[in-house]
Amino acid sequence: VMHSFYMDKFPVTNAQFQVILKATNFKPVDTANFLKHWINGQIQPGEENYPVTWISYEDAKAYASWAGKRLPTEKEWQYAAQTEKMNDWPWGDKVKVTREEEVITNTLTVSKLQVDPEYCNTGDGKLYPVGKYKKGVNPYGLYDLVGCVWQLTNDEYDNGTNYFLVVKGGSYFLPASSWWYVEGGPRELTYTQKLLRISQGFERCGTVGFRCVVDAE
Repeated sequence: VMHSFYMDKFPVTNAQFQVILKATNFKPVDTANFLKHWINGQIQPGEENYPVTWISYEDAKAYASWAGKRLPTEKEWQYAAQTEKMNDWPWGDKVKVTREEEVITNTLTVSKLQVDPEYCNTGDGKLYPVGKYKKGVNPYGLYDLVGCVWQLTNDEYDNGTNYFLVVKGGSYFLPASSWWYVEGGPRELTYTQKLLRISQGFERCGTVGFRCVVDAE
């Protein structure tokens, strides 16, 4: 059973995350790579409204709890993104998304998505202020669902060998030099990517952020 909830319109930004630091002097137990993209603990000029990155699952949960919110479950993220129409993309069927198959070896073929750049970042490697892609909004008014930052969900799994989280939405970075990377660029709303849990420092990277939800009741 899924209870009613509200989801943030945008991913949490650098400026929003900075508030918890000033209000609570928040400092993670494991500080490795924490807010690595900031300079001397300060947001780089002009990036205040960029999605916050270089945060761990624990960092995101701390922010959400402080804000009176929480991280969405994978199912909640996916339902809010797809809506009851179960769209593959935030904009529904308004724009056709095609695939280009790239043969790496005789046993490996990588599928690259071809998306209209007016609807989302297609993987140019440049992060941007939230809300930039107006045409990419979904029917519930949610922006930056795909091609922005991989978005953390609150589901932690144990497959008997590793612990991992689930991140959704793809990212602004589409690696082209190697197929060993996690697939980037915008990804279908149904696409699930695992993020291994080794340490908070390992977890933090420049392509993972988050958005929050709050229960409606």
